[in-house]
Amino acid sequence: MTTLTFNTKQEFLQSAFNEVARIVSEHGQSCLDAFVPAFSTEQCLEHLALVASEWAYDYSVIDTYGQLYKISNAELKEEMGDC
Repeated sequence: MTTLTFNTKQEFLQSAFNEVARIVSEHGQSCLDAFVPAFSTEQCLEHLALVASEWAYDYSVIDTYGQLYKISNAELKEEMGDC
């Protein structure tokens, strides 16, 4: 197992925010793979980005995941129509 070393608590927490975003994104991917919108994943990532921002962390990685879900969900919703 790889040992990770962080110089500051802030570096550790930034890495933790990014890792949680990656995990949430991977979890929602199965919905998209089945052509089902992953609205809860999008909302979770939006909230995580908001928390990171309010705590003065860089939320750009989280926001990138969130934007991908926002776009994918919108495309699926448009294709599905009123199912």
